[in-house]
Amino acid sequence: MDRSASEIPLNGGRVTQGVVRVGDTVRRPPTYNSPFIHQLLEHLENAGFEGAPRSMGYDNVRRDTFSYIEGDVPKDLSWHGDEVLTEAAQLMRRYHDATVGLVASPAAQSVGLEVVCHNDLSPCNFVFRSGRPMAIIDFDSASPGTRLHDLGYAAWTWLDLGDHDVDADAQRYRLAMFCRAYDANVDLAQVVDFILLRQRILAAQGRRIGDVAMERWATECLKWTIEHFDQHFVGGANDVE
Repeated sequence: MDRSASEIPLNGGRVTQGVVRVGDTVRRPPTYNSPFIHQLLEHLENAGFEGAPRSMGYDNVRRDTFSYIEGDVPKDLSWHGDEVLTEAAQLMRRYHDATVGLVASPAAQSVGLEVVCHNDLSPCNFVFRSGRPMAIIDFDSASPGTRLHDLGYAAWTWLDLGDHDVDADAQRYRLAMFCRAYDANVDLAQVVDFILLRQRILAAQGRRIGDVAMERWATECLKWTIEHFDQHFVGGANDVE
């Protein structure tokens, strides 16, 4: 049988080249991180977390094989209402909580590791159904880390911070709502610190690989966040209603 006839290229979100759908599965070229990804997804399944693909091992040409999740994956960042932001943050929290057992060793905790970070929790790595975020996909960059490392990047991308069409006061309100849907006791000043960190990392990555558009976008978002957020969430200003 012509293999290509049964393979449907997947183009939604920010999909790695070579990713295809075959029936109810997704096949993708393996990476150095493939063994860890399969271990992570197996752990999530055993923990009862339903918002991620299932590991199905490797196919006969050694491609990573995962279950296919029906739904829509956005190609770009956009506006999301309060209910969607809340549901997305709660899904992230359930994901992080389900990964705690993978970094439960004294050695991991001694260096501050808390969870397995997805490392790219933007809307473009979520599956939506009827406009609601239902699952997280594309775990290629997953690695042990801290909750705030993931939450900072998620807040940046889900709110699309740096979009001049959205009022800064509205974004401050949305940031507080989003983060407190993840954790009612979150320190918003710390979240902003991690937003700034992730923006600087992405700008540096853009310079390193010669991606001018990435560098420019991250740098512009960084300037916006410093101007509108950096000092606002200090002390009493951490309490945004």
